[in-house]
Amino acid sequence: IKAIESPNKDDDTQWLTYWVVYGVFSIAEFFSDIFLSWFPFYYMLKCGFLLWCMAPSPSNGAEFLYHRIIRPFFLKHEAQLDSVVKDLKDKA
Repeated sequence: IKAIESPNKDDDTQWLTYWVVYGVFSIAEFFSDIFLSWFPFYYMLKCGFLLWCMAPSPSNGAEFLYHRIIRPFFLKHEAQLDSVVKDLKDKA
C-alpha cells in the first residue's frame, strides 16, 4: 500500500492495486471459505470477481475497491499498522 501511495508513480500502479485487493480478498476468503463454498456457483462468481478486478478499463474493480474501502481503512489505521509491523520486525 505504501508503494501505491508514494509520490513516484509508475505504470505498475494498476497491478500493485490489484495485488493489494487480491491479498485482502484472499485473507477474507481464508476465514469464510468453509461457508462460501456451500453457495452454488461460488467459484464462478469468484472467477468473475477476479476478472473484474483485473480488467484493463477505467472502471476496473481493483481501483474501485481500493479507493472506496481499502485506502480509507488504511489511512485511518496507518499509525497502528506501522507500529504492529515495526514490533514484528523487531521480534524477528
